[in-house]
Amino acid sequence: MKKYLYIFLTVMLLLSFTGLAQAQIAVDPKDGPEVWVTSVYNNSSSTVSRGDIVIWQISSSTGDNDNYITTTTTADTVLVAGIVYPADIATKKTGSIAVRATGIQVNTKGAPGAGAELCTSGTAGEAQTCSEAGDPNRVGFCTSANTTSSSEGSCIAYISIL
Repeated sequence: MKKYLYIFLTVMLLLSFTGLAQAQIAVDPKDGPEVWVTSVYNNSSSTVSRGDIVIWQISSSTGDNDNYITTTTTADTVLVAGIVYPADIATKKTGSIAVRATGIQVNTKGAPGAGAELCTSGTAGEAQTCSEAGDPNRVGFCTSANTTSSSEGSCIAYISIL
C-alpha cells in the first residue's frame, strides 16, 4: 500500500512540474471570456470606472509600487496600460486592469463599429477609433457596434496591450 502511495505522489509531483496537473483549468469559450489582468495603483485624482482606458504614470512611480496608472486626454498615446476591469478603482487605491481580453466592455467616444481599432482619445477614460488603420498604439478593436448613443457609449472589445 505504501508503495502505491509513493508512486502516486511521485506522479503527481512530476505532473505539477510539467503543468499537466493544471490541464483542467481552462478557458470556457462559450460561457466566459478570457481575461488577463494585472494589479495597479490608481494615482489619478478621481475614480477610474470599469471599462475606462488608462495609461501608465511612470513619472510618479515611487519604486515601491511600479504599477501607477492614471487617465489621459492625449489621443493615440503609446503609454496605454489597459482597461479597468472588473470593477471601478477609487483614487489612491489598488485594483486591476485587463491587458489581454476578449468580450469586455470598453468605454468609447463616438460610435465605433464592429472592427474599429481602439486608441486613447482626448476625453479621459474613453477610447476612440484610431486615426489610422494598423495604428501601432492601438489597444484592440470592437467586436460589436456601439451599445448606446452616437456621441458616447461603449463596445464589447478584444484587447491586447501586450
